[in-house]
Amino acid sequence: MKMHMPVCLSSDRNYLKPLASTMASILSNKLETDSIRFYILENTFTESDRQLLEQLKTIADFEIEYVNVKDKILQYVSITEKDHVSIETYFRLFIPELIPNEDKIIYLDCDIIVESSLSGLYAMEPGDSYILGVRDLDARRNIKRLGSRRYINAGVLLMNSKKMRDDHIIDQFVDCIINDREKLEMHDQDVIAIVLGEHLQYIPSSWNGQIARMPVKEEFSRLNEANILHYVGHRKPWLPNKRAKFRKNYFRYQRMTPFASTEQKYHIHRFFWHLSKLPSNILKLLYSKTNSRQGTYRYVRILGFIRYKKKRKSPLHHLNEKW
Repeated sequence: MKMHMPVCLSSDRNYLKPLASTMASILSNKLETDSIRFYILENTFTESDRQLLEQLKTIADFEIEYVNVKDKILQYVSITEKDHVSIETYFRLFIPELIPNEDKIIYLDCDIIVESSLSGLYAMEPGDSYILGVRDLDARRNIKRLGSRRYINAGVLLMNSKKMRDDHIIDQFVDCIINDREKLEMHDQDVIAIVLGEHLQYIPSSWNGQIARMPVKEEFSRLNEANILHYVGHRKPWLPNKRAKFRKNYFRYQRMTPFASTEQKYHIHRFFWHLSKLPSNILKLLYSKTNSRQGTYRYVRILGFIRYKKKRKSPLHHLNEKW
């Protein structure tokens, strides 16, 4: 039996390539019983852009609907240039009203790749919760800052759209945007935490493996088993001047898209970026010192992949020589 699975993504033309990679990862990992229907929230796509996304049907069949949202959202809330935030920032908050024919829907950011079928996520029962999501990496600080009960990362959401419509949650979101504007450091993510609080439900972290920094050894194990990898922060895998982990995972799916040829340009730009760093890295190698008083190793990274290792003598070596 086919499982109808609505998946909503939000993008503009600048994110068309990452959007295609996210869609390719979903399609290449879907089960035969998964029936995917994409809803794309956008304002700027051309017919040519849409035709490029249609080519992803060579991976697996899907349905797609484009939702032009700017004018619709302005019916709910007015955002001006003085607010220093784009209207696109708040798109996901209005999904239940923008897509009224779905009672439950998955929302994904476009800096994400999916490594398994989404059926396990969509099958979760929200119960009395409005939104299901993974606890944010910076949740402790944000909970303290906002005084909220829970704080999720808004890049992966399972939205109980019918209950949100029935309980007029969108109106509460709008009130929060207008009245608590000074608190909204993380914008829509803060709005969700303030309004929904204890009506948020945490789900296993594998459904939003957040890569915010260079992971330590323990994190690699967890992220390698994640259902979804999320490149949060500024370390995007498609940016040649950033050291992003799990880049290979991203490019594996980009090669399935109409933008596969851009990978070669990425590697060329990345080579010249490494080259530009060479003088400063050589200076670090020549002049690096450590303040540690114990016998330690000093590692200096050159070009991101060559390491120099220097061992300092222990402070006790003079005693050893005396005896």
